[in-house]
Amino acid sequence: MEFDRFDAKILSALQRNGRLSVVDLAESIGLSPTPCARRIKALESSGAIEGYAAILNPVRVGLEVLAIVQVKLAEHTDETVARFEREIELMDEVTKCFAMTGTYDFILEVYGKDLDALSNVVLKKLIRVPNVRDMQSSVVLATIKRSTRIPLGHLQV
Repeated sequence: MEFDRFDAKILSALQRNGRLSVVDLAESIGLSPTPCARRIKALESSGAIEGYAAILNPVRVGLEVLAIVQVKLAEHTDETVARFEREIELMDEVTKCFAMTGTYDFILEVYGKDLDALSNVVLKKLIRVPNVRDMQSSVVLATIKRSTRIPLGHLQV
């Protein structure tokens, strides 16, 4: 999909506030509501906008501990990787999973209500996933930057 400056402005505004009404959004970017609504629908249909969600504060909802867990698999067959990915999808505590180049195959973001809960996830769930060969966990001491926004500067906002 080709994006023009209005599409870029819509994406940027909705990243800042996904609850903007079409009227308010249209006014803020210099369009009338009907064409603005059409553009939003097109951005949703194209998959540029995947959905809308409330952004929760982990600590305020009782998730006091965050860890970054690096995982190395014993083998890299399509079946092994697919099985690992399916197992990870079933774990609510794992909020992000990235397939990586380098020493480890995957990097996970894992939340727990406390260290015991985090330990339970790592030692009783993750380590038992078939073909997990090695793991390294690092507990996050402080979150310096946390954002759901992706950079849009290349779209000429």
